[in-house]
Amino acid sequence: MATLRSRISLLVLILTAACLPTVSRADDGPTAPPRTLMRLPSWIESMGDDDGSTGIAPETRVETPQGHTQLDLADRVGGRRGAEWGTVTPVAAPATKPVAPPKATPTTSGFRRWINERVATLPKPTEPTASENPAEPPVDQSVTEPQSTVTAPVAVTPDEMPTLSIDPASFRGALPGKTTRQEVEKGWGAGEAFTRGDGTTGLAWTIEPFERVEVGLEGDVVASISIKLAEPVPLGDLARQLEISDLRTVAVKDEQDVRIGEVFPERGVIISVEPGTANATAILIEPLDADSFVLRAEGEIDTCSAYAVADLQYAIQIDPQHIRAQRLLLAMTSDQGKWRQALRLAEAAGRLDPDDVWTKLKHAGVLLALDRPEEARVVLDRATALASSSPLVLAQTARLSGRIHLAQKTPDYQKAVDHFGEAIRRASPLLTKQSPALQAAAREVLLDAHLGTALAIAKGTWQQKSRVIPKWISRADAVIKEFPGDEKERQVLELQLCRGAIAVSAGSTEAIEPLPWVKRLLELRDRMGDGIGDPWRRRQLDWDVGQALADALTAAQKRGDATDMLDNATLTAAYLERGSEHRELTAAERKSLGELNFRIGIMHSLQRGDHPTAVTWFDRTIPLWDDNDRFDREGELGRLGESYVSMAISYWQVGRREDAVTLSRRGVDLMVAAVDKSQLEERALAVAYGNLATMYAEQGDDQQSKNYAEMASRAEATGTIR
Repeated sequence: MATLRSRISLLVLILTAACLPTVSRADDGPTAPPRTLMRLPSWIESMGDDDGSTGIAPETRVETPQGHTQLDLADRVGGRRGAEWGTVTPVAAPATKPVAPPKATPTTSGFRRWINERVATLPKPTEPTASENPAEPPVDQSVTEPQSTVTAPVAVTPDEMPTLSIDPASFRGALPGKTTRQEVEKGWGAGEAFTRGDGTTGLAWTIEPFERVEVGLEGDVVASISIKLAEPVPLGDLARQLEISDLRTVAVKDEQDVRIGEVFPERGVIISVEPGTANATAILIEPLDADSFVLRAEGEIDTCSAYAVADLQYAIQIDPQHIRAQRLLLAMTSDQGKWRQALRLAEAAGRLDPDDVWTKLKHAGVLLALDRPEEARVVLDRATALASSSPLVLAQTARLSGRIHLAQKTPDYQKAVDHFGEAIRRASPLLTKQSPALQAAAREVLLDAHLGTALAIAKGTWQQKSRVIPKWISRADAVIKEFPGDEKERQVLELQLCRGAIAVSAGSTEAIEPLPWVKRLLELRDRMGDGIGDPWRRRQLDWDVGQALADALTAAQKRGDATDMLDNATLTAAYLERGSEHRELTAAERKSLGELNFRIGIMHSLQRGDHPTAVTWFDRTIPLWDDNDRFDREGELGRLGESYVSMAISYWQVGRREDAVTLSRRGVDLMVAAVDKSQLEERALAVAYGNLATMYAEQGDDQQSKNYAEMASRAEATGTIR
């Protein structure tokens, strides 16, 4: 009787869902009996519609009107007056829900068309190219044949972190930094004492076939071993004889940029070279030195990221006080999106040099990337106090202040615009300075400040957006067009421009159209990709492209354009997945990338009924969302729980039933927590409970099925917030 009652209760629940789409089992054939129904939350069902509701969800942040009077951007930001800049006036938020803009036609806002016509020839982001294959590097003839030079095999950078072959060199049993004077004299005999002009002391011997061997001493320990060759020897030949020709080297040059030596950091070996030739004259063996690893890293930062990082990490390991190594590694880890590591480095560098302004600026930028804007502001204020007389620092702090105001939980668009304007006014005169480095830094500030202003206007409550925003983007574009430097440097700036412009297009339907910028971005990626042999930098490029394409999806959705949304989202995810391989994703990045993967999976299941493919996307989603506190901080535990419940249906259909039940129960727990926090209506639990009732019924667990069916009925009966 109890079993009968449970099945009647379940039937009632099923009948209430009869008007909703069914989800059939993947293994049911044409003659299979009808199955019970599972349900989806309505907001997830809408992802299967072809009406613009798919793709990346637009920002749901509430924009509070700032209440300011008329803002003249020419005075406050551009430093120029007149109609060229226009006037933007903040407006109060509408009292009623605004009318949605008309849907844009595919001829004006879709970008899949461009992908089909032009970008199909691009290397797929999920397929490594030949240059990224971590196989053996190409054979260098200077190593296999006797020549007068030694080469460093750095053309191919490994995908993974390389392991340095650390093996300090010794000479006739003497190891600098370890061996004592008594041990040397016991093995070599009594040496000739000497004192150099700088006060250092040591012992010297004549040892065949060398002209002279000197041992420098620090106290009673060998500090260095200097071996003067009887006659010059081709550097390549000597390196092969010493079995160090396969190591990456770094050249030592004099003030005239002429090579005077070659350093082998892993061995602690420096070979002296006759200036202007490739002939070795002496060998110096010292304890491993952090400076040599840093010097080599500086020469490889732009071409071999993995090796440069390995060198800097080892330099810090042997000398934790090496501030230059700390700063270089901080810059690299920031570029690579390794934010937690970058934060540790910024804190360490700050302790080593509390008055260094550059470190504090980087520290504030890292905190901002980690979504800690208030902490970033505190660090930034310290940087401003340390260098108030430096125009560049003041420009950089003003720009960063603008970004902090945009990143706040409640953004202040008025203050963001003010700070960006200050950055522009302070950076503009620096473009005329003679220092190329100063000009480059000022140009980066100007570009970001113009883009930041456009973004603040797009997201804020302003009038005349459609007239003013294009002018700010045009000024940002002019920064690129007027750039006189190297083409690769110009491409980096142009990538920043494209990303910023597409972000602006996603900020408002009144902003610029994304399609031209998507075209420009993908063409740029094509050109840049051909010139990047370093896999880590290619990953960084793919991440930037993926981030921009994600913004383009948001812009398309806001404009009501669902053209090829599934294909566009899949391409975007491919770039982001490829680009994230060496990154430490923040909670926000994990949340947004998971949302993209989740929506792709839902579209496969609802639009195509392809649950196996959907599950492959959900398998990527769940690790990004598990233990991600971003959902709780943003009050979205309920949506997270509903997403888990929805994914469970596809897992059930492909036969992964334990996973489906586990995922459903996890989703229920999250939804209950959201109800307790008044973030979710209790009746939303009816769907989750009902799905679990169905699953347990099909597994033959009538008691559990009954329990969840009754819970579903109770939840369905309430419509209040608990």
